[in-house]
Amino acid sequence: MKPTHLLPTAITRRAFVHRSAGLLAASAGLLEYAKAETENTYGVEIPELRSRAQVAAVLDKAPKPQADKSLRPLTILFAGGAKDHPPRSHSHDVLPKRWQVLLGGAGPGDEAVTNMYRPQVEADRALISSGSPLVTALSTLEWPTEDQFATANVIVLYQHPNCLSDAKHQQQIESFLNRGGGLVLSHFVLWNASPALPDLLGLAKGKESRYKHKGITLKLPEPRHPIVHGLPDTFTINDECFWNLQGNRSNVTALATSDELVNDQVSAEPVIWAHEHGKGRVVASTLGHFDWTFDDPFFRAILLRGIAWAAAESPYRFDPLILRGIPLKD
Repeated sequence: MKPTHLLPTAITRRAFVHRSAGLLAASAGLLEYAKAETENTYGVEIPELRSRAQVAAVLDKAPKPQADKSLRPLTILFAGGAKDHPPRSHSHDVLPKRWQVLLGGAGPGDEAVTNMYRPQVEADRALISSGSPLVTALSTLEWPTEDQFATANVIVLYQHPNCLSDAKHQQQIESFLNRGGGLVLSHFVLWNASPALPDLLGLAKGKESRYKHKGITLKLPEPRHPIVHGLPDTFTINDECFWNLQGNRSNVTALATSDELVNDQVSAEPVIWAHEHGKGRVVASTLGHFDWTFDDPFFRAILLRGIAWAAAESPYRFDPLILRGIPLKD
């Protein structure tokens, strides 16, 4: 038998202690990283799940979607881009693909995942894979091409606002709307002070515009508008909103407002609005900073109905998609 060489007990213990300390330090570092990622919420609380009863009360008030045989084929493009914020916010690089799957289903190589933040409800995976009837959904992380502007019925922009500084891009939007295209915009893309944008989009950033991450109490000044039909007259979303935007407010339909201080007076500021330009329709939301907002069934209802309304379709066409993959509180 070969002799066994043992290190002195003191050395063995010292090495063990040093190694353990290293592992503990590494673990602490990983925990700190995970904690920093989780808590990167700008001081805003992670919202609780909405209850099944709350959501059912909304959906039960909506007209039933049309039969598949009466539907018009639609092409919907989701345009995002590079991520420009920390984790859990401004996921311009993820949302387009997730909502492409939500509307168009999961094709070859696509993961049947639609949620941005909440755990996926696995029981819905087969439904998620099917998408919505007669919808061709596409996604890009670039500005839409000329061909995409020519063939899309609706374009959803979730991008950096610099894209709207380009005069050529503004002209493409105007031509798209003039021929009857639908445009839906969410959050940061609206933070652009180009003077041409209010005419196209209804409202946009101004020199005195403000923003804040917070619990936003939304009020619905037009509760009978089909995009918000059935939603509570007042509800809260934890996100970021903009206010004191430039533009003629008489040219937009404010779908949701937030009471904000403007020139030392409380003003009902549009947070989500609808607008018509030429033959086209625009729906814009200053919400959409945090990933979890896109998993909120109330916000998803507004966005999906906004897409259908912008396409001049029944606003309730995509109501069956509202709950796909979303967990609710019983």
